[in-house]
Amino acid sequence: MLELFRHVFDSNFMPHGHCYFWEKEILIPIVIGDGLTFISYMLIPVVLWRYVKARNDLKFSFVFKAFAAFIFFCGIGHLVDIVNIWEPYYRVSAITKMCTGLVSLGTIVLLFKFFPKALKIGLPGQVEQINKELKRQNHELEELNDFYNDTMKTVRLGYWHLDLRNNELFWSPVVYEIHEMEPGTPISVESAISYYHPDHIHLITGVVQEAIESGKPFDLDLKLITAKKNVIWVRAIGKTVYEKGKAIRLKGLFQDINESKLREQRLLESESALNEAETIAKVGSWRWYVDKDEHYWSDERFRILGYHPNEIEPSLKASFQLIHSDDRESVQQMVEQAIAERAPYEIRYRIKTKDGQHKVLIDKGVPSEDKYSDETLYLGVVRDITEEHTRERELQESLQALERSNRELQDFAYVASHDLQEPLRVITSYLQLLEIGHAEKLDDEARHFIQSIIKASARMKNLINDLLTISKLDTSPKEIEPVDLNEVLKIVCDNLEFSINESDAQIVYDNLPTVEGDRSRLEQLFQNLMSNAIKFRRHDVQPRVEITATQKGQKFRIAVSDNGIGIESKYTERIFTIFQRLHSRDEYDGTGIGLAICKKIVESHGSTFTVESEVGKGTSFIFDLKPVNK
Repeated sequence: MLELFRHVFDSNFMPHGHCYFWEKEILIPIVIGDGLTFISYMLIPVVLWRYVKARNDLKFSFVFKAFAAFIFFCGIGHLVDIVNIWEPYYRVSAITKMCTGLVSLGTIVLLFKFFPKALKIGLPGQVEQINKELKRQNHELEELNDFYNDTMKTVRLGYWHLDLRNNELFWSPVVYEIHEMEPGTPISVESAISYYHPDHIHLITGVVQEAIESGKPFDLDLKLITAKKNVIWVRAIGKTVYEKGKAIRLKGLFQDINESKLREQRLLESESALNEAETIAKVGSWRWYVDKDEHYWSDERFRILGYHPNEIEPSLKASFQLIHSDDRESVQQMVEQAIAERAPYEIRYRIKTKDGQHKVLIDKGVPSEDKYSDETLYLGVVRDITEEHTRERELQESLQALERSNRELQDFAYVASHDLQEPLRVITSYLQLLEIGHAEKLDDEARHFIQSIIKASARMKNLINDLLTISKLDTSPKEIEPVDLNEVLKIVCDNLEFSINESDAQIVYDNLPTVEGDRSRLEQLFQNLMSNAIKFRRHDVQPRVEITATQKGQKFRIAVSDNGIGIESKYTERIFTIFQRLHSRDEYDGTGIGLAICKKIVESHGSTFTVESEVGKGTSFIFDLKPVNK
């Protein structure tokens, strides 16, 4: 081997400088040229090699390496040529050229293989365009990522994953935000589970364990206690990731659903309150999607028909078959007509419930626009009015009985005004004839008895007349017309002229209004009140009766005041009761019906009758009357 090496470096040849006759002007340029070429050929491979090492992403590094080897051997050839000028190592030169040729051939082969791929490499302009497109796509991806993050924050939705190999838990920033924790805070599985509400810790622990062991995914609504001790509702979703049949990771989503959960709870509370209200009011609600013939009934709708909630499938047929046979056809016709005209309807009908009860219902339906389709939708309520129907029937019976009673009262009034008063007139007439024709035969006691009978007959006549007046107030219709109260009082004063003059009473009124009312009844009202004021006067005081009218809202407040004996407050209600007297007939004459008549007249004019009085100072009777509409 050593001999072979020596043989290669044998220099028993003529140096190459002899070929140039050792002419310096030839040798110097050749040496300089080959030297510079050698140095360049040595540096180019170094640069190429460093470039290849710096560019890890370079796909065709082998081509650069081949060029570096080719240039390196070319440089060695130039170095050997310089040496051969003085030392004839031609065998070394031959080996160097052979190596350079082999490396050149290998490089050419690699270039031929690289050529099709090189054609696919874009020109500088194309590469720039590709870079711009990549930058644009990268910008879009960044915007999309920002939009994604903003969306996740807006809907309060985060993601998490648990590496089962090293038990490391990762939370996205939104998950930290939901837990009210600083993003990036180290978190373990145990501490993460500890944030759940005590009522739900066993649930999340169980589903996580089951997901790890059997791969069963989970999706739960759970209560969470945040780091700031706020209790909120969250949704936890998770599934298992497998690799070669082994569970390596749990991953999932985590969302804050507190607002929607609270709305759901409020909705359930509202529905519960509505159901309770429907039960109390005996009102059921329903919806009917006419085109699809789909029905929804509330719980009370079922109960009204005698069913338990959701006991049967709601349908028109199910409700129609319970309707009384006499009402069924008319109800069906009214519903069909309303549907055809898209009109509301209200129907009253009788049913026999599933459990055998007889009921009367009112069913109301109105068309409504469906927000999500063009279908015909009807909304309605059905109300159990059985009790009202019963009361209405009883009221009708009572009204009929009242009408009979009124007729009987009118008959009584006729009898009282004719048949009862006629015997009184006969008795009074015969007693007067007896007193006149047989006066000499009657002693004082007999004449006293006759006078007592005549007075009693007169009182009975007055009593019958007052009873007739009360009966007419209940049975006779009012004749409403404009009534000038000044004219009414003038007539009343004329009627009471004797009493006014006898008692020297002072009647005071001025500029009274014109009101709506029944003239004859108002005349009777004022006459009774003024007559009482004169009757119940103080003996040592001149009687004074004052009538005033004051505007009170939409009405006139009328007051009839006197300066008489007054009434104790404990008797202010009793005085309006028929036949109730506060004084004996020996003190004050009367039937005890006058104020009862006044009260009925006032009430028939839509007002209340009140009294204000002070014993020894006087009394005021107060009521309201409507002015004439202009």
